[in-house]
Amino acid sequence: MGRVITFAGLPYREAATGVKRAPITGGDMKEMSAEVIRVARGAALTEDVPEGSDRYLFTLTGGATVSGRGRSLALAEETFAVIEEGTTLTITNPNAGETTLISVLAPPANSPKRPGFSGGIVAAARATTPVHAVPAEKKQRIYFVGKGAAASERAHAMIVVYVKDTVTSLHMHPNAESMFVFLSGKTRFTVGGKDVIVERGQATYFPTGDRHGLRVAEGDGVSFLEFHVPAAFVTVKD
Repeated sequence: MGRVITFAGLPYREAATGVKRAPITGGDMKEMSAEVIRVARGAALTEDVPEGSDRYLFTLTGGATVSGRGRSLALAEETFAVIEEGTTLTITNPNAGETTLISVLAPPANSPKRPGFSGGIVAAARATTPVHAVPAEKKQRIYFVGKGAAASERAHAMIVVYVKDTVTSLHMHPNAESMFVFLSGKTRFTVGGKDVIVERGQATYFPTGDRHGLRVAEGDGVSFLEFHVPAAFVTVKD
């Protein structure tokens, strides 16, 4: 069943000096493993990206530097990074305040293998990535993994922007898991058959076949980071 996660209430553990992490998704998710990573000023985390998995990072607050495969990329706030399997990755926080990142492995270890990202490390900032209008659905999309973006069969990831009267009716994905990380505004989301109001600092996730729907709860619009895993997902509306 789908769940609502509030980042401030998660059970964080210390992964390294100045680095704390906590899971977003649970054991009911087989295709993706997501977590929140909090990195204090001057702290660093080094680890390997497993073979067979893409690693995705999104700077929710603050900024970070991501290094690996001979490259070092500066990530401003709300920047999406894609890291190839087998990469030894180092995340550092050179900024004055704490950085909060959303981290996703798709798929996690011991899951079905699909062709993944093969470009080493790339990053795309929300502010400078092309915006694609979808007038028929009253929304905009900013692609990070998938159509016109980093190529991988392991996931589809994008930021979606709704205007005041955008509505996505109840639907489900019979062959993919989904996760939404809220960036701005208040969203009315149907989770487990009940409507809840979610906003920045929260996420929702849905196992395969779990129905969900969403619309703007108040104000002029909302935006959120959206994942579907694997990339070739099908949408079935009620």
